[in-house]
Amino acid sequence: MAERFDAWIGIDWSGAKGRYSGIALAECTGESGPRLIAPEGSRWTRSTVADYLGRRIARGERLLAGFDFAFGFPWIEGEGYLAQRVPHITDAFALWELIEQASADAPDFHAGPLVTHPDFAPSYWVSGKQKPEWRNDKRRTETACGEATSTYPETVFKLIGAKQVGKAALAGIRTLRAIRLAAPAQVAVWPFEDADKPAVLAEIYPTLFRRQALGSTAKIKDRATLNTALAALDSGPAQATPERLTDHEGDALISAAGLRWLDRAGKLFALPEEAEAQARREGWIVGV
Repeated sequence: MAERFDAWIGIDWSGAKGRYSGIALAECTGESGPRLIAPEGSRWTRSTVADYLGRRIARGERLLAGFDFAFGFPWIEGEGYLAQRVPHITDAFALWELIEQASADAPDFHAGPLVTHPDFAPSYWVSGKQKPEWRNDKRRTETACGEATSTYPETVFKLIGAKQVGKAALAGIRTLRAIRLAAPAQVAVWPFEDADKPAVLAEIYPTLFRRQALGSTAKIKDRATLNTALAALDSGPAQATPERLTDHEGDALISAAGLRWLDRAGKLFALPEEAEAQARREGWIVGV
C-alpha cells in the first residue's frame, strides 16, 4: 500500500529570545531509520525552520511535520478563550490572529510583547510566587495525556520554571501561521482542519513516544538508547547519528519515528468522539 507521506518530520522547539540552540529537526523516509536534518547555518531558528519547510512544501513534497508545542489555548465552556476576555474569538485561527497582532511584530516569531497585552496578561504566571487569582487551566488533550500515560504536559499559561511550555507555544503558533498562510492550498493544520492536504502540521509530545518505546520518560542522550527505542517503534537504527545526543536531538529523532509508527498503525488523526468539538478549538496531541 502506497504511503500517504514522503517524510515524517519531528521538530523539537524553542520559544527563546535572541540567540538560542534548542531547535532540532529529524526525519524518516520510506523504511529508513530517522536522521537529523542539519541546519543551513550554524543553528536552526524558528524563521529558518519556516523557510525550510516552506521550500519543501512548494516542491510538492508530502510532509507530516510534528511540532513539540501546544497549537492552541484551553477553551472553557461558558467562557471561551482567555476567561471571557475575548468573546469575539471563537476558533483557533482567529486566536492565532490575535496572538500575531499582540506580538507587535517581534522578530523571529518571538511573542514577548504578548504577555503584557491586556487580553493575555491576566492569564499568565510570569514571575515570583503563584498569585491566588492565577488559573492552571489546561486543554482537554493535556488532561487526557496525563490520564492515559501518567505524563503531564504543563499549561501554556505558566511562563516560569524549567518545564514551562508557554513561550514555545506562542512563538510556535506564529510560525505555524506563517507556514500555513504561505501555502494554504497545500497545508492543513490538524485538528483545526481535516488532514486532507499534501502537507500536514500536527502537535507532538516527545515524552509520549519515549514512554511508549522505553517505558520511561527519561531523555534519550545516546545512540544506543535511541536505537533500542526505535526498534520498539518498528524502526531501523538512526542514520549517521553521533554517539552522544542533546535532549533536543533525541526528541526530534524519536518523534520522527513515532509519527511514522502512528501513521502505519492508523492512529495518527483519531480524536475521541467525546472530545472532538473541544479538540477542534484547542488542538490535540497526536497519539493521545
